Amino acid sequence: MQTPIRMPVEKRKAPPTAAPQRQRVRDVMRRNFITISREENLLEALQLMRLARLRHLVVVNEGVLVGILSYRDLQDELIACLDPGSPDASAVEQIGVVDRMSSSPFSIVPDATLSEAASRLDRLHVGCLPVVEPGEQGLRLVGLLTEMDLLRAAYSV
Repeated sequence: MQTPIRMPVEKRKAPPTAAPQRQRVRDVMRRNFITISREENLLEALQLMRLARLRHLVVVNEGVLVGILSYRDLQDELIACLDPGSPDASAVEQIGVVDRMSSSPFSIVPDATLSEAASRLDRLHVGCLPVVEPGEQGLRLVGLLTEMDLLRAAYSV
């Protein structure tokens, strides 16, 4: 008779100490993230997104939020370039980030609750929110909040 194999039991982590309604965006937002300049072209943006495995690039000018570029925005442009009636794919190098970015991205403040942030992501059908504070030259980018950040906070992963 063989001895049964014992599998280690995974210990569950304790639930978060603060309820999601009390946790703030500043508690879980990313402070280190990749941005891109509005002077870059779409090919550079695509390469950066592929290398870093990103779905969104925040577009900044001297620390001030000026837009956001999603992978979906790039896909739409690439598919258009593959159309038989369009110029070749090298045209992507000629198109600037500024030409395809969303120039009025939805954002959130650091003091918002995670519940407010989750509701906003769902209502707006977006995958991330730049976290901003008012600055002298516009909305100063201080962080980035993604769907994954909210999941990690909810499940303390």
